[in-house]
Amino acid sequence: MLPRLALATLLGLSVPALVDVVVERPAIAQSQPIGTFQDDAWEVSLSTAYGEYYYRGRARGSSDVLELWNVELGGTPSRHIYRWYNGNYTYQIVWRPADPDFIRLQVFEDDIELLNRLLERTRVR
Repeated sequence: MLPRLALATLLGLSVPALVDVVVERPAIAQSQPIGTFQDDAWEVSLSTAYGEYYYRGRARGSSDVLELWNVELGGTPSRHIYRWYNGNYTYQIVWRPADPDFIRLQVFEDDIELLNRLLERTRVR
């Protein structure tokens, strides 16, 4: 009986310690949105490659993909804006670090808004 009591005591003391370690982990802050975001019509993947932030977008159901580099940064600490240019088109992502699983995708042609969609993260990287 004594060995069982000792084992139960040891396990009882170690399990809360393990739970404390898991629960006490701080969240890792993101400096920019990374991953794949989508709605029913659009999919955008944002990642870094070769030290640059990169946009890959497509209409869902299409195999045509647009990849853009050379991001322009703007916004505020609570509302980041990322812009890529392709001819007369501007592709803009608005992201709030306080709500990291959503981005707003906006597409402009000569400053006229063509698209404004809220996309939800479906995958990280």
